[in-house]
Amino acid sequence: MDTSTLLINLSHHIIDMWPLKSIFLLSSLALLSSATEEVSRTEQTSTLFSVEGELALPASRNCAKWSAGARVHLNHGQYIGFVRQDCTFRVDFVPSGTYIVQIENTDFVFEPIRVDITSKGKMRARKLTILQPNNVNTLPYPLRLSARGPARYFRKREEWRITDMLFSPMVLMLVVPLVVMLILPKMTANDPELKREMENMQMPKVDMPDVGEMMANFFGGPAPAKKKAVTAGSGQRRK
Repeated sequence: MDTSTLLINLSHHIIDMWPLKSIFLLSSLALLSSATEEVSRTEQTSTLFSVEGELALPASRNCAKWSAGARVHLNHGQYIGFVRQDCTFRVDFVPSGTYIVQIENTDFVFEPIRVDITSKGKMRARKLTILQPNNVNTLPYPLRLSARGPARYFRKREEWRITDMLFSPMVLMLVVPLVVMLILPKMTANDPELKREMENMQMPKVDMPDVGEMMANFFGGPAPAKKKAVTAGSGQRRK
């Protein structure tokens, strides 16, 4: 039979007795029930633990003002703690188990840490390695979490650079064949064996224009028109 039901039955029997004795016994039963509840509550709290640590911010940021908007989350909000003005934190009433400690704020990015709590209250902290769970990198306890950098919510705007144009596919398709066609004949001219092999490959011959003439035509403008020579016979007829 449950303790509460037993107390209820006893109270009903006591009410049937004399009034003064019933009041005395009821008060004693109430004190006994409150004592048993207090004992059970202390037994439960003795199996709960606290996760403590400290945060490291950049020197330009004041922790007293920043801590008001920061929270400490265990297992994505299963247990929540607050950051003090001296950048320390403590999450109480945490049972034994494995937890992921994260710092939630809008200004900085903190690396999450895994904390293992044994049934005897022994703490073990290590880096959270999701890709390599067997790789254990232990960390000192109490925890010390440093800010990796400011939180970025927008992607950096792209800027135009000359290398983007030079390494574009269209420019490479035009420049690389031109460079090969200019350098390859000069390489084969000094090496007769390589020239003989290139001739045996039966590559199509391409008449390469003179680069100096191309540059002169490009920067010098159109060539002047030639004047027609005047013959002697035509001059006599005009007279």
